[in-house]
Amino acid sequence: MQVHFVNVGYGEATLITKDNFVMLIDGGTNRKEEYDNPGCIRIRDYLKKTGISKVDLVVVTHIHDDHIGGIPEVLRNFPVSAVWINVKPILPCLDMIEWFQSVREGNLSGVLFKNALESYKELLEECETRKIPIFQRGRGDGRVSPDQGLTVELLSPSPEHQKETLEAFEELRSGSDLKKAEALYYEIDAKGNQTSLSLWIQAGKTAVLLTGDKVDGWDEIYRTYGNRLGSQILKVTHHGQADGMPQEMIQVSQPDIFVICSSVDKRFNSAHPTVIDRAYAYLKENRKVGGVFVTGCLGEGFSEVKEICAVKFICDENTGEISTYYVES
Repeated sequence: MQVHFVNVGYGEATLITKDNFVMLIDGGTNRKEEYDNPGCIRIRDYLKKTGISKVDLVVVTHIHDDHIGGIPEVLRNFPVSAVWINVKPILPCLDMIEWFQSVREGNLSGVLFKNALESYKELLEECETRKIPIFQRGRGDGRVSPDQGLTVELLSPSPEHQKETLEAFEELRSGSDLKKAEALYYEIDAKGNQTSLSLWIQAGKTAVLLTGDKVDGWDEIYRTYGNRLGSQILKVTHHGQADGMPQEMIQVSQPDIFVICSSVDKRFNSAHPTVIDRAYAYLKENRKVGGVFVTGCLGEGFSEVKEICAVKFICDENTGEISTYYVES
């Protein structure tokens, strides 16, 4: 199994390959300015660069711009067999959102969530045109095997969170009071991380825990699974912001390697120093030598200037050993 964490700026895109099976989790944003920094690459271009010719499974952890924005381009450029998403709502009227005062004034979170909904609309249209099935997935689906020798445990969202989100989207879609609709719009956006898909993916003696942006609920996951979700690789939640390292998340995964998906400027306090310090402290206390990787800063520390667009881990499924490689732009 190979696991690639791609530098898509402030966003996330993870590529997993095993034999001939290709799985993409999130696709970064579609905003052009995010790719101006050295080393940043669109997920569409990274797939082409690495010789990918088809994608068996696309996973959208949640409907936020920095996770879903690059997915429609993947659907347009590669044969895709199936899509998983955390919730599959009926879209509200995007023209109505244009009239929200905060969006018209350029409120950043409001504009980014509108971008995310537009990308979701494109995803639905592309899947309909190309006859790609879309499945709502979450904790209720439990453990599945999308390919021989590959196990995926769906840890979240809960059926309750999915139901609440779908009901909120339906209320937004059918609402006529603009001020109430605007307040509900931001409420749905704010709870987006709570409904994020989090996945434990195992192949042989190797495993990776991909957390999306899920911050809360790791105490419940730890009570349910204990140490059964041991993972050599942990993708830290919420871009390594100050709330992105719940202790129970570390306890449930017991990782050798921490990966933080953050831009080079560590925007929105991502790749927070306290999170990085805690990760290194955990590795030292437990005598682990894997390391901590920040996707936007992968070229730092080299004696010669290099533009690194991804960190790739080759996982030996028989021994559990992990080899680390950098992919140059």
